Amino acid sequence: MKRHIYILFLLFCIASQSLHAQDSWEKIRENKKGTVTVYYIQNKPFVYSLHTGGMAGIEYEMFAEMIHQKRKELKAIINIKWVPVSSWDNMYKKISDGGEGIFGISGITITDDRKKDIDYLPAYMPDIEIIISSANVPIFQTKENFNAAIQSLRAVTIKNSTFERNIIKLKHADLPALEYKYLDTSEDLISEIANGQDLWGFTQLSNYAYALSKGLMLHRQIFYQTENDGLAIILPKNSSWKTPLSAFFKTKEFKPYINTLIRKYLGDKVTDLIWDISNRNSEMIDTLKTQQREIGLLNIESEIRLLRLTQKELEISQQNTIRNILVVSLSLTLLLVVALFHFNNLVKRSNQQLEHQNQEIDLQSKSLKKAYKDLELLSGIGRDVTAKLTLEDIITTAYKSINKLIDTPIFGIGIFNEKANTLEFPFIYENDIEIKGQSYDLNDKMRLAVMAFDQRKEFFIQHFSNDHRNYVKEVLQPIAGQNAESIIYIPLVAKHKKPIGVFTVQSFDINAFDSYKLNLLRNLAIYIRIALQNSSTYSNLNSKSKKLQKANNHILEQKELIEEKNHDLENANNEKNHLLGIVAHDLRNPLSSSISLLSMLDTNNSALDDDEKMCISGSLNAMYRMNNMIEEILDARVTENKVEEEKEKAMKDIFSSSDVVDVIVNEFTGIAERKNITLIYNMISDGLVEVNKQHFTQIIENLISNAIKFSDQNTIISTSVEKNKDFIQIKVSDQGPGFSDDDKKNLFKKYQKLSAKPTAGEKSTGLGLSIVKKYITEMEGTIECISSKGNGSTFIVSIPNL
Repeated sequence: MKRHIYILFLLFCIASQSLHAQDSWEKIRENKKGTVTVYYIQNKPFVYSLHTGGMAGIEYEMFAEMIHQKRKELKAIINIKWVPVSSWDNMYKKISDGGEGIFGISGITITDDRKKDIDYLPAYMPDIEIIISSANVPIFQTKENFNAAIQSLRAVTIKNSTFERNIIKLKHADLPALEYKYLDTSEDLISEIANGQDLWGFTQLSNYAYALSKGLMLHRQIFYQTENDGLAIILPKNSSWKTPLSAFFKTKEFKPYINTLIRKYLGDKVTDLIWDISNRNSEMIDTLKTQQREIGLLNIESEIRLLRLTQKELEISQQNTIRNILVVSLSLTLLLVVALFHFNNLVKRSNQQLEHQNQEIDLQSKSLKKAYKDLELLSGIGRDVTAKLTLEDIITTAYKSINKLIDTPIFGIGIFNEKANTLEFPFIYENDIEIKGQSYDLNDKMRLAVMAFDQRKEFFIQHFSNDHRNYVKEVLQPIAGQNAESIIYIPLVAKHKKPIGVFTVQSFDINAFDSYKLNLLRNLAIYIRIALQNSSTYSNLNSKSKKLQKANNHILEQKELIEEKNHDLENANNEKNHLLGIVAHDLRNPLSSSISLLSMLDTNNSALDDDEKMCISGSLNAMYRMNNMIEEILDARVTENKVEEEKEKAMKDIFSSSDVVDVIVNEFTGIAERKNITLIYNMISDGLVEVNKQHFTQIIENLISNAIKFSDQNTIISTSVEKNKDFIQIKVSDQGPGFSDDDKKNLFKKYQKLSAKPTAGEKSTGLGLSIVKKYITEMEGTIECISSKGNGSTFIVSIPNL
């Protein structure tokens, strides 16, 4: 009985495992069928269930398309099992525990810490995280106000998420009193903030844009925005699915496909903003990145809110129609009722309220449209200003452009001059009159410009003649023109909080500027600061370019001089070679005749005595040596002109290296014996080579000939051939005088006279080893000399084998 129960339990376990089975890529490729499991957390717009029972979302459709392509590629049946999970921790554990054929999707951010436990498919879209808050929380304009207020509000986040990581950074850096609570999913987080009071938290830009388009009431705070490495689908470490699925992201069709898919769920404006921000990677544009993102988000929010107002107007219009119908009905019904007067008054009051609401809506609509137009104009001004590269162009363009936004009689940009310790205003405009070359001494602490620069602080003054005591002890006469009433000074601060100047607009009217205009000017100040930095960079680059051009001209002059000297040397060398050729050729003809005549004498003729035979033999040997010397001179003359030609004409042969070396050793045995030198040949292992056989033969002959020429009597010269993995190695070793370190530096150069001398009066032109080196290089081989003074030499030649 127990045995039966145990068997049933095993069958149940096997059945349970088969219900949740998932397969490796290799298994599905082999069996042509299988199953993968996808764990997901409900997260709009990435993946979510529909009321009809189906599913939707960017990642849902993308993953389904990837598997669809792999079905076609393998001609296999691949089933996808979609399994919902309740929280991020739950999903993370399932994926990090490993297993084949499992994946996780829910708009997941790529981080280095997570890569230790899980793996990612390539990122398919950028990931920008922002702070959102409940509708009752105001939108803060300064970071100081935001930090002061946000700690009294309630924060929500998701445990172990990048949202929580951002909150922890804030807590440690600026907000020590910050407290927060956990929710399970991004959808829970957005819903909680939208439907609650005094709540805030981090979320993804895509989640916020989607929620805003669906009518959820949220505010976006402009501080502490972050951009991560991107969003991607996760899978276990070492999963066999990573490589085949990653190929999907590398196809040329992927970018248009994912762009269309994101637009389907987020709309054109949000999609363009996300791609536009992610494509900004230069230092100059990177500085603009936050500002461009802010302008893009404001445009989108303005359009969505304008759409809401339009919808509200339609609702009110419908209410008016219903009210009108109701009034008519009531009027007809109450004709016989004495209280008609009271109902008419009621209708009038209702109409007045509706009219008041319509007026408010109209004002808000006009305000939003103006703000949208101003933002577009400001963006265009930013492009114009940052495109200029000189101070005059930057200041003139900024002044002409700003008057399209704000009426400002006085305009100026002050640049910090570190050497003079002044704020210099190259151009100040007052009522369209250009005042040039003004400056403030930074020691003059009673100037608003100096105070704004020193303190890195804005000044926003609406009535200077009344309020000046709040800022300065006494009113100083301006450098140019007359004192203004409405004054704005904005410091221009570069990266690392280093001030580079100030920007000011002023008016002679009281209360000429408001907070809306101040915000526009703050944005313009960012463009001006970037333009000034670009101008400085351009000026430095231009100066360096001129210096480089001057240096380059000098180099070209030197090059021309060197080429002229080389030409003269080449002509002299050609004349020398020509003369050598004439001399050597004219010597060779009579010498050859003498050798022929002297060889005709029979040294074995008994009529000749021993002394006569010795004289004939000695003369022949001297003539042969002289002939060899002439041959070497002629070879030296033609080598330089013919080596390249011979290299091109040289045909490669396939032959046994050891056979050729064996023949050469036998040929030189007689020459070696005349000097009582023993030649030893050792064939360790043979191998075939594919090179020019004539050149190969000349290499070995030169090395053995040199060894004999520079070795003393009663010494040994050994030659060996050995095949290793990639090369045939030929070694020629002697017991000669060896080479010094200075010799080895010049060993393979032409016409080199080394410290070692031939031992039997032989002659040497210093060309043999240079020819050996040239031929070996042509064969893609190497030559090495191992030697020390007084201890002989070993030349090692390595030629690629077949």
